[in-house]
Amino acid sequence: MYKHILIPTDGSQLSSEALVESLDLAKSLGAKATILTVEEPFHVFAMGAAQVAHSLSDYQDQIRAQAERLLSAAASQAREAGVPCETLRATHEDPYQAIIDTARERHCDLIAMASHGRRGMAAVVLGSQTQKVLAHSTTPVLVYRKKA
Repeated sequence: MYKHILIPTDGSQLSSEALVESLDLAKSLGAKATILTVEEPFHVFAMGAAQVAHSLSDYQDQIRAQAERLLSAAASQAREAGVPCETLRATHEDPYQAIIDTARERHCDLIAMASHGRRGMAAVVLGSQTQKVLAHSTTPVLVYRKKA
């Protein structure tokens, strides 16, 4: 069945729950996992050069530290579950594309991720990375939804 599961996570509560469920699935299948977090690049609108340099540096430091904490905790969970895993950080303008690219590059045969289930205007305004992965990925996708 599935031998290598890509588990994208953003650190949200729902994403953390999906991580636990995905690791349980990987363990039951004897699969390995790749746990991915995707950072969006820093955007500059209207700042002076000094502000940009300071803001960019702060942003990169904060986002790197956050990603390291998130991935370290995820790797610990995988170890506790007995699931071999690697962790990755990616930076991409479109997180869904980074997820799809990583699945292809790492030869993952399943993507297991959370969906916040936004509807209406929230879905239109915020978009759904999960919906975009579903629409564009050739790798099968397992979607964890918020439990009622």
